[in-house]
Amino acid sequence: MFLLFLSARASAQIIPEKGEVPLPPVGKQEKVDLPESDNDAPIQVQGIVTNEQGESIIGATVIIKGSPETGVVTDIDGKFALEAPSKSTLVVSYIGYHTLETKVRRTISSYNIVLKEDNQVLDEVVVIGYGTVKKSDLTGSIATVGARNFKEQPVKRVSDILQGRTAGVEVMTASGMPGAGAKVRIRGITSINKSSDPLYVIDGIISSSGLDGLNPQDIQSIEVLKDASSTAIYGSRGANGVVLVTTRGGEEGRASITFDSKIGLSTVQKEYDLLNAYEYAQALNDIRGSQTISPSDLEAYRNGTKGIDWVDLMTRTALSQDYTLSVSGGSEKMRYLLSSNVLDQEAVTINSKYQRYGLRANIDADVRPWLTISTKLNAAIIHQKNGAPNWYHVLNFSPTMELKDPVTGIYNNDPYNIGTGQNPYGTITENRSDTYSYNFNGNLSLLFKIAKGLTFTMQGGYDFDHTPAYSFTSKLIAPSAINRMNNSSTLHRYWQNTNNLSYQGTFGGHTLSANAVWEISRTFDTNLQAGGTNLNNESVGYWNIGNAAVRTESNSYIESSLASGILRMDYDYKKRYFLTATLRADASSKFQKGHRWGWFPSVALAWDVAQENFMQHQTLLKQLKLRASYGVTGNQGISAYSTLGMLTATTYGWGTTTAYTGYWNNLFATPDLTWEKTYQYDIGADLSLLGIDITIDWFKKRTVDLLFQKQVPHYNGGGTFWVNQGKLNNTGVEVSLSTFPVKGTLTWETTFNAAYVKNKVVDLAGSDFALVANYSDLGGAMQIMKPGYSLGSFHVYQWKGFDKKGANLYQAADGKLTTAPTSADLVIKGQASPKWTLGWNNSIAWKNWTLNLFFNAAAGYNRLNISRFTTASMTGGSRFITLRDAYFKGWDHVSNKAEARYPSISNTDSKCYANSDFWLEDASFIKLKNVSLSYTIPQRIARFATIQLSVSAQDVFTITGYKGMDPEVYSGYDGLDYGAYPIPRTVTFGAKLTF
Repeated sequence: MFLLFLSARASAQIIPEKGEVPLPPVGKQEKVDLPESDNDAPIQVQGIVTNEQGESIIGATVIIKGSPETGVVTDIDGKFALEAPSKSTLVVSYIGYHTLETKVRRTISSYNIVLKEDNQVLDEVVVIGYGTVKKSDLTGSIATVGARNFKEQPVKRVSDILQGRTAGVEVMTASGMPGAGAKVRIRGITSINKSSDPLYVIDGIISSSGLDGLNPQDIQSIEVLKDASSTAIYGSRGANGVVLVTTRGGEEGRASITFDSKIGLSTVQKEYDLLNAYEYAQALNDIRGSQTISPSDLEAYRNGTKGIDWVDLMTRTALSQDYTLSVSGGSEKMRYLLSSNVLDQEAVTINSKYQRYGLRANIDADVRPWLTISTKLNAAIIHQKNGAPNWYHVLNFSPTMELKDPVTGIYNNDPYNIGTGQNPYGTITENRSDTYSYNFNGNLSLLFKIAKGLTFTMQGGYDFDHTPAYSFTSKLIAPSAINRMNNSSTLHRYWQNTNNLSYQGTFGGHTLSANAVWEISRTFDTNLQAGGTNLNNESVGYWNIGNAAVRTESNSYIESSLASGILRMDYDYKKRYFLTATLRADASSKFQKGHRWGWFPSVALAWDVAQENFMQHQTLLKQLKLRASYGVTGNQGISAYSTLGMLTATTYGWGTTTAYTGYWNNLFATPDLTWEKTYQYDIGADLSLLGIDITIDWFKKRTVDLLFQKQVPHYNGGGTFWVNQGKLNNTGVEVSLSTFPVKGTLTWETTFNAAYVKNKVVDLAGSDFALVANYSDLGGAMQIMKPGYSLGSFHVYQWKGFDKKGANLYQAADGKLTTAPTSADLVIKGQASPKWTLGWNNSIAWKNWTLNLFFNAAAGYNRLNISRFTTASMTGGSRFITLRDAYFKGWDHVSNKAEARYPSISNTDSKCYANSDFWLEDASFIKLKNVSLSYTIPQRIARFATIQLSVSAQDVFTITGYKGMDPEVYSGYDGLDYGAYPIPRTVTFGAKLTF
């Protein structure tokens, strides 16, 4: 993939105007010596910068070396003009091209400069753990996403940058609600009881509070460490993969000011086809008796004077505003970047929004020849106003009910359908909730240049996140509702100190680099909560706990620490043979004495066949690097104090109405508990063939000694305890390629990636199976964990059509058909995570126009569409249907029973189960995630700034067989669509000004 060209070298040809003395061509890093002049007074220099095809290069930088503030950029015709002292050096550069350095002489004042394209992506510098390396020298499997890969897209969340752009990284948006998180999985699921989220590292500091406060426009690149050779350097925290985020810094040159503004309009992109009020009323009379809805009300529903369209009532066209102002620049000795961001994003459901205010300062200073000081500071305030409404209620509330009592103003419950849900409109209008996050992430590093090739870096980082949350529930939301309030305050603090001694040297054909790192970190988490019910008045909402007749309060404190020692050695011989070896040791306070240390080694080998002597006369391959790696990573992802015997408070009445407080042994001591370990094998190849860069990897991840929480039988008192038991495997193949199919006046850059991952439970701590995703209102467990099957497998009845009376038929364990299946008839089917993930990104440039098309896809996974089940069934909380097809294509309504798609509603023998494969749907999809068109007006025309105008659309269309609103989203448990919030379609207009 073509990314930032951080190691470009000089290569160009200078052609003098007619009548001037011809100059020799300039090679890489060569300088042109022109005739000497004794006069050093400034002279006017002008010229034109083109590429090898003779096309003008717009925006190329021309500066005077050592005086970057005097620089200029080429105009729309590639021309430049500036005043320069004689004998000074001009530096001409443009991203993707080799840089030119040449001295200014009085004998020549006008130049035609031809910049040669830099296709050496292998010289690109890649960030790895605790250092950097050239991409050509990599031995591990690392994927890179540079700013140029997403700059044409109005990205609002950092996780969206990874979606579809990196092979082997599954990113599924859990909810379309602004500010909602995403599920990120690198090479599959590696843990059962604990999180499989990757480790996030921002500018070298662990981000234990996530990435929510980070402005995507501040990001320079994201590296994803995938194989154990890359992740083992993070030891106990690298089992789920590592995401390294590098933010932008300033560059030497005159100050650049950028103002970027985006306005977006979002709408719901797909809706269920529900019964309108008149149709619903007819269905009620048809199924429940002709007097259920009176003739006068039926007429009112028909002519539209009565009735509620809940989806229309609860949704809107949402407005989002995103503004970024940044200033960057610097001198030879100091570089700076200052950036601020404001994001105000409405939800497509009413009365909800997400706001983020951010400020960043990155400064790098060479204070002495032997000392460089760098600091990176980021502060953000996030506000989430009201949460997402339950789409299950929006889809299922009766359209024929009265919204609220006109006298009392109290919102009505549903008299016909939802039995236990509160009025969604009343809930979102009368209740209030506000959640804030005050986040600060900063680090300071001192780089000491001790001797040639030997450096020592001392870095300190601090992560602070204060999250207060306030909620108020009104008694107006339902008859007999109890009003309540709650305040909570969660404080997260994390500090890290990293000391890195690094050496790099070259001896003949041998290159050696080594790191010795000592790192310590500590985490503090506190929580304070106070709430109450039966408020005396509602005028102050959640602010006065003294209003509450009944009050509750609680608080907690958690502290944990980690100490780590790291050794890494990289060696190569003549850039042909490569070796990387890493050893990390971690000690975690979460485990007890004697079991705190974990050891995590890794080794990787690579051979670049294209650099062998026998390959020097061929021109097809620039690189053919074969790689193999093996390593061990760990997981300490249990809560602090989990290995200690913990008592839990409870109450018991002793046969009276008075509750007495007592304690019971809910969590048993496990002093021998230690690290969960993941062993990973990787075999890969990197090819650069005829201008196409291709990467292929096969991997196997084997997780053993799972941190598994087992239940104590209730006849022994109940409770849980932790064990190191169980095994889990992930095997897969990844392919990615990037190339320029078209170059010239029209340029087309395309990147494609695909990954296949197979997940399998091997051992479940001795248990035959474990039932998960339990919903008592739906009849029990929806999913199962069992050896030999994937995590997220569904536990369902097999639907086999209808009997002669329209009742659902299911296949029993003995193969016979039945209308009343038992738990013995349940089978394991489908999986919640995709087997295949794919992404395809295209950037097409022609003169001042740029077009971006980005597709992503997922295949080989399922969603249990409980939302559709509730709209089409009369079971549990849903007492009637709202889905149009469930009525008009149901057994009771169609005359030709062979055309029935849904069972009889009137037949009481018909059993409907949410965990039936009738509702288990293939969720494979292809999405056009983004299409953007932009036009750049150069400063020569606009006068005061370079202006880029753009229009784009996100989630334009989805090709899928899934019958729900969105195949990506889920709720509660992975793979379950139980009122999941859909991803909206958004049209964004942008204007970017660069001064």
